[in-house]
Amino acid sequence: MTRGLNSLTVMLADDEPLARDYLEELLKGMPDIEVVGSFKNGGEILKACRADPPKLLILDIEMPGLTGFDVVKKLQADDMPSIIFATAYDNYAIDAFDLNAVDYLLKPFDSDRFAIAIERARTQPLADASLKGRLISASRQIQKIADEPFSQTSDRVDAGRLAVRDGRETELVVVSDIDWVDAAGDYMCLHVGGKTHIMRSTMKELLEKLPADAFVRIHRSTIVNIHRVTSVSSLSKGEFRLQLGTETSLKVSRNFRKSIASLLN
Repeated sequence: MTRGLNSLTVMLADDEPLARDYLEELLKGMPDIEVVGSFKNGGEILKACRADPPKLLILDIEMPGLTGFDVVKKLQADDMPSIIFATAYDNYAIDAFDLNAVDYLLKPFDSDRFAIAIERARTQPLADASLKGRLISASRQIQKIADEPFSQTSDRVDAGRLAVRDGRETELVVVSDIDWVDAAGDYMCLHVGGKTHIMRSTMKELLEKLPADAFVRIHRSTIVNIHRVTSVSSLSKGEFRLQLGTETSLKVSRNFRKSIASLLN
């Protein structure tokens, strides 16, 4: 099928079958739209998105297992699709979305409001690495987590552990256990197994504290623990894709392909 310049590939996730049917019906009536996946939870859409990213994700926020916010946290910031959230949250949450330039659909919504959201997605830059940071900032406001200033202890490595603050709690993350890291605005997302830790730090500050023989930069906003890489595959335009176990794949930009030369050799 030939697509127009403004065509959109779309994946959607909602744990309510009627909500999924409604979204699919609305999308069918729109030109240059291709629904490439409809899922009942966050885990399913995350797996599909990593395998073949669409241009747009429509995510319910409250889903069993992984929420819509969890899906965003686990996606690579440099390879983020446009995002529309479908939410039943109140006006407090809506204010948080507005402040962070993130679109949303407040349930119940009609076809006119849906069309507006789709049109915004069409005009949003496809490679906006700052989107993930804005989404995380919005989610933290919604969850009423204090937006604390940078702390001297929030990004300290001590005896191979990284102290990560989350509100009033501090969790000690073993550095060697980190699979990969990506920058999202003023936040760094540390991906450890199936969990994502959010901390306040810049990429430069964090890189200075991580072992250089293990952690390398593979994209503008992405760092990977090379000991977690299980395979490397070639993409177009001189890019590569790294596979970390069976669940995670990350794109390597051609500007940083030298960083994985040892793996390629």
